[in-house]
Amino acid sequence: MGRSQRPYSIYARPAKKKNTYRFYVRFRGEDGRYLTGVSSGQSSRAAAANWADLELAKGHIITPGKRGVTFGTFAEGFWNYEGDYITRKLARGGHFSRSFAVIRASQLKRLILPTFKDRPLRAITRSELETWTMKLYREGALEPATINRCLDNMKVVLKEACRRGFIGADPAAGLERLAEHPHPRGILMPLEIRLLFGPDALETRWAGARPPFAAAFLGIAAGLRMGEVRALRIRDVQPEFVTVTGSWEELYGRKGAKWDSERLVPIPSRVAEQLEALVLGSRYREPDDLVFPGFSRTVPLDKHRIQNAFYSALKGIGIDETVRRERGLVWHSTRHTFNSLMRGKIDGGKLMRIVGHSNESTNLRYVHTLPEDLVAVRGIQESIFSVVKTPDLQGKVEGSSEVESFMEKKAGAVRQMESGGHSRHRAGDPERVSPKDGAACS
Repeated sequence: MGRSQRPYSIYARPAKKKNTYRFYVRFRGEDGRYLTGVSSGQSSRAAAANWADLELAKGHIITPGKRGVTFGTFAEGFWNYEGDYITRKLARGGHFSRSFAVIRASQLKRLILPTFKDRPLRAITRSELETWTMKLYREGALEPATINRCLDNMKVVLKEACRRGFIGADPAAGLERLAEHPHPRGILMPLEIRLLFGPDALETRWAGARPPFAAAFLGIAAGLRMGEVRALRIRDVQPEFVTVTGSWEELYGRKGAKWDSERLVPIPSRVAEQLEALVLGSRYREPDDLVFPGFSRTVPLDKHRIQNAFYSALKGIGIDETVRRERGLVWHSTRHTFNSLMRGKIDGGKLMRIVGHSNESTNLRYVHTLPEDLVAVRGIQESIFSVVKTPDLQGKVEGSSEVESFMEKKAGAVRQMESGGHSRHRAGDPERVSPKDGAACS
């Protein structure tokens, strides 16, 4: 960049020491004219230029072209997947799915821009953001978790505005999140698992619908997410494990695994048998074909069909919609159940790698799954899901004194487990800052 294009000029002044100089910088003001020079503290022109560029990058000096910019103007196209912000984050190892970008863009349009669109960036204060947050809360139309997502969205945009020199301090830094009260995810008990996935369950509980039966079996026996199940290809299935290489997104199809969590996941023999039966009975048998195809070769089985079949099977063992909602049972509960079954039986780090969790990811990048790890997990799976003789409860589930007695005995354990470790992860409080109206850009 030529000197004439820079928003500042540099000049030298003699220092006290003979034949030495200190270089000063004059930045341009609001009207484009140069302001009074300030010392860079540097003894060379090049070092002074570097100092000036750094001050501009930090937002300590707001150039004329960035003054008066409104929030709406700055935020336009902010969450475009090919836009500057996401591209920069992806280039530095960040994780953004296209679906996430669409959700953030929708939040920005519906819930943030109506209030802040015409506000100059430099005029937005911390007090104003606090008032906006509490207004959303008092209106009661949004859950605290949704308001927190909006606040997170706002923080990202303002932090980027600060980084790019449009504002000198970030007014959203340190804003406290609202307390969330998420509905805890429930889990299935061992007897319920036997009833849902026993030797005759496909016919008696699932009406012979093998695809949703196998999908749920894979979820509860191996901990796969719904998107990972639907994205599973024939080439990913082996007799003793599956390779998770992708996840299915409704708007964009098959994408990479969540949090880049490509991994090997052991499966018990009965799950392998169900997957093999699916492939043998499918019209599509090429290596890249889906294990769970839907109405076409390239689109998987509809997620609502999988969910509804699961809920219908639950109803068949006495867990109707009312009970299911009270216990917080959803399809994703299969994954929670798998984690609960495995917790304490294998090393926590190994379990996190098997299920693809991102917590402690920096440490786990340097720890790899060994074949003996898979053997250990598979041994536990076989002990839980292998065919064993169980009491004949067919026809006696609803109103059965045996099942009712079991339900009464386990009720306390269910409540304890669900309140003791199955609530959703909530992000920690933001970094503490001094209670002034913003924090300097870093």
